[in-house]
Amino acid sequence: MIETQEIETKLLDFLKREVFAPEVLVTSETDLVAAGFDSMSLVRLLLFIETDYGFWIPESEITGDALRNIRALASTIARLINER
Repeated sequence: MIETQEIETKLLDFLKREVFAPEVLVTSETDLVAAGFDSMSLVRLLLFIETDYGFWIPESEITGDALRNIRALASTIARLINER
C-alpha cells in the first residue's frame, strides 16, 4: 500500500523542478491553477505519473477537485493505486 505523503512529496518535487518557474512558491496546498498550472502542465504531470506509478489516470478522475492542489492530487493517485 502506497502512502499519500510519499506521492505528495514526489509530485511536489516534480512540479517544482519541471513545471513551475523557480520563483513560484509551490507547496502542497498551493492552488495549482492560480499558480499557472495549465493544460500542458497537466500532460507533463500525467506522463510523470504514468512513468513513475505505471498507470494513466482515467479522464473521469481528472476533476477540479483532484487538481485543486498537490495534496488533493496525491490523495486521488493513492486511492487509484490502492484500488488496483
